[in-house]
Amino acid sequence: MTVFEDEFLRHYLRLGLGSMPKGDIDALVMALLEKHGINGSGPLTQMSNQALSEKLRTPVSRVKRLRYDAALKFGADIEDEAKGRLLAAIGNATIESDASKICLIIEDSLSKNWLQGKLKDSKQIFDHSFNTEILRVPAEGLFQVLDKIYDPQQLVELRAGYAKAIRESDNAKRVELFKTVALNFARGAGRAAGTSVFAIVRAHLGLS
Repeated sequence: MTVFEDEFLRHYLRLGLGSMPKGDIDALVMALLEKHGINGSGPLTQMSNQALSEKLRTPVSRVKRLRYDAALKFGADIEDEAKGRLLAAIGNATIESDASKICLIIEDSLSKNWLQGKLKDSKQIFDHSFNTEILRVPAEGLFQVLDKIYDPQQLVELRAGYAKAIRESDNAKRVELFKTVALNFARGAGRAAGTSVFAIVRAHLGLS
């Protein structure tokens, strides 16, 4: 029996044969596909919603909903899951040409809703008027929120790296420098947050 099959049956039979609702079965299959892949593909965690939609031949809206349900019902501790997924989004973040805002592309609803809640709690302004999957957040506002969630030393290094990046006059070099800084932060903050969070960061960013 494969690991996929073993995990599926363990969850499916937990409350007795036939007890799991179809919606939960679909969410469980999505969780296992993201973790183990299909036909030797390896984990599907890093695939975009659009790419996964094409692979599974189902609408993007359904992929987004199932990924959200899978994270809630079959993922790690919700707090750890959100922390890890947010770090993965930060690891892929970029800065705008004027360097005043950090742009996060967040496709999964769990980390996006969690971050927006934290920003609102801290009275921070953010914008996603052009695309609901792209959050544009003033750098200092984002740093203040992250400072309440992750290791303080990692935030010191992120702030220093950001300050160095915005002093770069060439826009392409500035963006590339910040990407390196953001990825290092995601890796370091993930490790500092514990095994569970770092495992999520590794899976979503494809880190070794």
